[in-house]
Amino acid sequence: MTGAGDPAELARRLREATERVLSGWSGVRPVPPATLSARQLQAVLDDLAARRAQVQALQAQLGVFDEQLATLETSLGPLMEWTRTWAGVEGAITDMWRLPGSRRSED
Repeated sequence: MTGAGDPAELARRLREATERVLSGWSGVRPVPPATLSARQLQAVLDDLAARRAQVQALQAQLGVFDEQLATLETSLGPLMEWTRTWAGVEGAITDMWRLPGSRRSED
């Protein structure tokens, strides 16, 4: 018997249909849309947390840098006063050696 009711023919057709179905099957179930959205949202949240950590680290570094600049500014204050005093001394010395009636070059 090789007709439509033949059990061997039915088995062959079932086998072919099964092979066609299984050839497209990857073995991994597709990810449901809500799960995909949750994964994407979690990735965004993780990225935001990492960026905030970077900002906090930068704030700490900027705080240290500001302290260093303040220390340098404080340290240079006395040097500025000394430089002004020295400029006054230089001016007084050069005025002492100037001939009466001559003008200073910057006047």
